[in-house]
Parts: sequence; structure tokens; C-alpha cells
Amino acid sequence: MITGTLLEVRLHGGYWSAPAGSDPRVLAPSGGGAAPTRTCPPGRSCGASSARFTAAGPGTVRVTARRTSCGEAMRCPPGQDRFEVTVVVTP
Repeated sequence: MITGTLLEVRLHGGYWSAPAGSDPRVLAPSGGGAAPTRTCPPGRSCGASSARFTAAGPGTVRVTARRTSCGEAMRCPPGQDRFEVTVVVTP
């Protein structure tokens, strides 16, 4: 992506932490957070965690989020407890 581009990361399910970038000089936070839904059946993860970033300068950055539960009282299977994406920003 090029400098100045807006990136939005949205993870569906209420158990995710807010996505975070590894270097704000490359990908500057510009909003987001948890967004629960109004109605959610018992035992189901509803809502979303999101974050917006602006590509601030050239470099490579990781955007990550974690969760410890994949449902009401359910541990996540291996490989489903972490979200990670690598973003390359060019001038």
C-alpha cells in the first residue's frame, strides 16, 4: 500500500482483542474498537473488533489480534487464536 492509504481490519466475533500495529510510524492508528451487536443468542460470539490505520511512512509492519476463547467457555483450536497480517507501505 502507499503512504496515505487507509486500512481497516475487522474481525467478526466478540472474543478478539482490538487489532494493533507493530510500528505506529509506519501504520498510524486512526480509530476502531469493539462493536457488539444488539441481539446475540446465548453461547454465540457476536459483534466485531476493528481498527483503522493510516499508512504514515514507508516500512513493513504486522497487524495482530488475539483471542483466548472461540465461544462461550470454549478454548480456541490451535491456529485459531491469533490473527496476523503483514503490511508493506511504500512512499
